[in-house]
Order: sequence, then structure tokens, then C-alpha cells
Amino acid sequence: MPSTKSTGDIGEQLAAEYLENAGYKIVERNVSLAGNEVDIIAEAYLDDDGRPIKQKTDIIFAIKTLLHKNKFGEEQKHKGERTIIFCEVKRRQTEQFGSGAEAVTPYKMGRYVTAAKQYLAAKGLCNCAVRFDVIEVGYDDVHHIVGAFEENDAKYPRHRF
Repeated sequence: MPSTKSTGDIGEQLAAEYLENAGYKIVERNVSLAGNEVDIIAEAYLDDDGRPIKQKTDIIFAIKTLLHKNKFGEEQKHKGERTIIFCEVKRRQTEQFGSGAEAVTPYKMGRYVTAAKQYLAAKGLCNCAVRFDVIEVGYDDVHHIVGAFEENDAKYPRHRF
């Protein structure tokens, strides 16, 4: 039976491939922030329905996309809203102890929110949307829970002095 670490590594690789195929750009993986490890940090420009807009790599298309003019003649930098996505990946060999999403407790959410704040501050990203997703990786499928939790869902432990 594979170790928990190798099971998790495989799950993270499958989740990263899933996200890239769906149009997300993987920015960083396994980042230690505020005493917590964030599995995947991704970026996407989202359409009005919240789906990622697949970015083309063709340089001419990229220039046109970055500097296209809207109907009022004003230049726009991109189509869609830039969103930074913090993903917690859970891979389960069995459902004996519940689903992967159930393992993301309010305390874990709080640690992710704190890590996200530290990351955004360090990178100077103050005007972009943030989202917290959970990706459950099973034996034969990947279940992406978009917006699995919000900052208000997080619970923070009380410090005892």
C-alpha cells in the first residue's frame, strides 16, 4: 500500500494537470505560508459565469488580447476578471473517513485564508479576486469544488497565553 505522502503527491499532480487542462495557470505548488502548506496556487481570467478563459500562447493573439479596445475605444488589459485560486487537494483511497471536502475543517479554512492573505501581501496583489477551491481526487475521477469555502467560513483558534 502506498504511503500517504506518495498518495498525496500523485493527487496533487493529477489536480494540477486537471486545472491546466481546464484553462488555469499553475503559479506555485506546495508553498509554505503562515505555517500552512498551500497545495496549489493557480491563476485564471474568469468569464461572467466564473469559468476560466483559456489563454492562447500565440504571441500575436496575446498582444491583441492584452491591448484590445472596447466599444468605447478604451484599451483593456484583458478579458475577464483575474482571480487567484488557492486549492486544497484531497486524495482518498477509500471513503471510510469521509470525503476529501469533509476533511477541510473550518480550522483548515482559517489557515488557508491566513496563508492567502500573506501571499497576496507579499506579491502586492491587492486588486484581484481570490477564491478557495477543494479538489478531490479519486481512483478514476477528479471532483473540483469551485468556491468550496469563503473567508467567512473560516474559524481561527484562540491564542492562549
